[in-house]
Amino acid sequence: MTGLLPSLEMSSPSRLQISSGKKGSKLDFLCGWGAGCVETCILFPSSKLIFRQQLHGLLVKEAIHQERRTSTRALMYGMFDQYQVHLKCAHSPPGSSFTWCHAGAAFLAGITEAVLCPLERIQVLLQHSAFHDHFKNTKEAFAVVRSHGVPEFYRGLSLVLLRNGLSNACFFTLREPLKRAIVENASPHHPPSSILSLLADFVSGGVLGASISTVFFPINVVKHRMQSMIGTLFESPLHVFRIVWQERNRSIKELYRGVHLNYSRSLVAWGITNSVYELLKRSFEEYR
Repeated sequence: MTGLLPSLEMSSPSRLQISSGKKGSKLDFLCGWGAGCVETCILFPSSKLIFRQQLHGLLVKEAIHQERRTSTRALMYGMFDQYQVHLKCAHSPPGSSFTWCHAGAAFLAGITEAVLCPLERIQVLLQHSAFHDHFKNTKEAFAVVRSHGVPEFYRGLSLVLLRNGLSNACFFTLREPLKRAIVENASPHHPPSSILSLLADFVSGGVLGASISTVFFPINVVKHRMQSMIGTLFESPLHVFRIVWQERNRSIKELYRGVHLNYSRSLVAWGITNSVYELLKRSFEEYR
């Protein structure tokens, strides 16, 4: 399975480790959660401005946004590690993550993240200006959505699955090769220092996160539109896209309204998340 996608760097058999050789660790869940906490504390205010430009709404009640972000990061990194073990992917490093096996593990991790779709659904409703006077708190929002049936929590699920799966596959397969290229370019003849390694984690995570979020930006616009409705007929993503496309004058520029802020925030957010995750993981492993 790992041989289907060409590796950026061939590793000798003596250095190649197989993830199935070790038990799935819960360390990645903890490090992912910690990275999400740091990211949220630093960047939470800016995310509200981006959402306003996407959907013309601005309100976040209680801590649902922070809860979803930290939980998502924990699942993203933790489940990727678990699926690597179950799929018997070559351990990276020293092997390359640029394989079909790692892409499959990342895709499945993204699909697993979709269990948090109800939180994302409630967050969109709380942020939408049309519902500012409808919900006193998050508990009330959950109660109102529940009154319309369980499927209402999963409005927009198909787009969440598509976005999570593909974006995770891109991120986790390209993250390690990009970091390796940065390190080898900056220090071709010497082992990287801890500072260089941390900087490479930040740059690789930030560039990939910003690029991927830009590619999937229109999907988020349509998803937000779908999830800003409640108690109405379920419409297909394609139908909603056509509505948004018409409303935005069939303009790519209008469809990408707010993308510059999204790119800037994602660059910093994913740089922080990835570097903090790797720093926490290295620190914990040193004390094990």
